[in-house]
Amino acid sequence: MTVTSLSDLNTPRLPSGRHRLTKGDVVASQRGRLIVALLEAAANKGYPATTIGDVVERAGVSRKTFYEHFSSKEHCFQAGFTITAEVVIGQLEAAAAAPHEDWRALVRATVQAYVDALAAEPAAARALHIETLSAGATVLDQREAMLRLFADLLRQACREARGGTWPEPPVEWFRFAIGGIDDRIRECLRGPGADALPALGPMLADCALALLRG
Repeated sequence: MTVTSLSDLNTPRLPSGRHRLTKGDVVASQRGRLIVALLEAAANKGYPATTIGDVVERAGVSRKTFYEHFSSKEHCFQAGFTITAEVVIGQLEAAAAAPHEDWRALVRATVQAYVDALAAEPAAARALHIETLSAGATVLDQREAMLRLFADLLRQACREARGGTWPEPPVEWFRFAIGGIDDRIRECLRGPGADALPALGPMLADCALALLRG
């Protein structure tokens, strides 16, 4: 199943008794609900305080079912992080692939697509930018890899938009830009909340453009 938003995972609880769903449908539904339940619980309570009991209660499954899908809370969170990153990256790639007047417009559209995608998924946004910091070394490694990928996507998009005459900045500049964007998003989530993220887009794009003019 192609996941374009976390709502694709958050299917209704399965009907009791006999039904016509395949085993694959049941497995996908349970796994998706568990992932969403963990992201939402972590957004509400914080990752360290979230228990497997919180997750299974939200997902409407048994503890036994949880362990059929995941070996631990950390394993479930890693899966949620991966899917969330894939959703966001898909929206960034779509924004970058659309026609743009010039490379500046491309940067603005890409940054805006990023904050808009996060605003649409508040629990996932908090998971990516806040709860990952307390979710263990493996998730921290995933987070660093995601930020590097975002920087590479921005670098490639700018390169294609500006052509061969662009004095391309060092790759570290792109990572610095993405790191700054990440920091501002985290502060917004801790303060006004996800609904305020879209309004950050123009300022974040201005900062990235100032850095990347080359």
